[in-house]
This record gives sequence, C-alpha cells and structure tokens, in this order.
Amino acid sequence: MLFALAAFSQVAFAQNSTPFKVDAHKFAEEYDAAAKTTTNTRVLDNFSRMFKDASNVIWSKDKHVDRVYFESKGKVTRAAFNQKGQFLYSITSYGEEYLPKDILMMVKDTYFGKSIFGVSEVNALGKTAYIIILEDKTSWLHIKVLDNEISEEKVLLKSN
Repeated sequence: MLFALAAFSQVAFAQNSTPFKVDAHKFAEEYDAAAKTTTNTRVLDNFSRMFKDASNVIWSKDKHVDRVYFESKGKVTRAAFNQKGQFLYSITSYGEEYLPKDILMMVKDTYFGKSIFGVSEVNALGKTAYIIILEDKTSWLHIKVLDNEISEEKVLLKSN
C-alpha cells in the first residue's frame, strides 16, 4: 500500500504562480476524442458521483484503465478507474489555500519560514498523502505527509 503512495510521491510541479493552475492543453497528447463515448457507464456513474463539481473534463482510455483529467474549485485532478468502474487513484494539484487546515498547521509549525509552493494530494488504496513543495530563498524542499507523519523526500538548491 505504501509503495503505491510512494510511487505517486514523484509527482512533478510546474513552476506557476499561485494559485496553482495547469493548462488542459498540456495533456492533449493523452486525449482521445472517442474515449468518452467508449467509457462504460459504471465508470461514468462513479466519476459523476465522486466528482460532482468537475468541469473541463477530458477522458483517455487504455486497454484496462479509464483516466480522466478535470478541474474543480481551483484544483486540477487526474483520476483513474478500472473497467469495473472501481476508483483506482486520484492526484490533485492545488495551492496552499486548499490544503486541509490540520495539515497546513502541521507543515507551518514544522517548517516555519518556508512558504508552500504547491501541493499534490494523492488518494490511493484508501489513503491520502500530501506531497508538498516548500520554498525559501535558497532551496525547494519536497515533503510528504501521510498518516499525520512528515517525511522529507528531497531538497533542490536554487542557483544564484
């Protein structure tokens, strides 16, 4: 279970200004105009139930998985469903203002003086992990918050 969440911890952030925004055209290579029409009703029903306020929805499909990219209230999400319509995972990117307050306070208390550059929330296997990029004048720090525990993933130094 943790392996799947760790695999998603390598999610990259585009260097955009806050609020975090991703251009839908960036994923155009994955878009298949026929994918939505071939997506089965179980997938569409579960998607509609789970993500009621989705907009700018783009579907892609491979042999075993239906993937969907969409926006919702300042957030950008990629999600996947299997052929039975079961939810597999979602990766949602957003800015600090959408981070749950308890996670925000934990990060701010631990990393006083650093600002939050961006957040990816990974939901898989019944768990939620937050991959957060923190920034100060000299570096970016990638941290992961899982089960109310913070782990430091990597540090990138800024060039002068």
